Amino acid sequence: MSTATEATWRKRVEGWIASGQTCKEYAARIRVNPHTLGWWKWRLHAARADACDQGTGEAGFVEVTQEVGASLTTEPGVLELEVGRVVLRIRGHVEADMLGRVLDVLEGRR
Repeated sequence: MSTATEATWRKRVEGWIASGQTCKEYAARIRVNPHTLGWWKWRLHAARADACDQGTGEAGFVEVTQEVGASLTTEPGVLELEVGRVVLRIRGHVEADMLGRVLDVLEGRR
């Protein structure tokens, strides 16, 4: 697959996700086949997941607030997550929604 083609479709998929429109609506707006747009979303996600599994994927960021940092220093316990080559150790209490966001980043989901 050519890099130019991949880059073009990556921009289209990112535009679709940011638009909040359905695949069919956005595809009509940018005049592409909705099935092709959907396939590229799947393909780019699969490629990113493969890269993360091999430890070569892009790093993501999760906001850490003072509130979360404070709770980590006052509560016992350690949670260790291993995703591909990434090992993440979390000390103290972690809210379920924060853990979900961390997992989303590590797994390359959006």
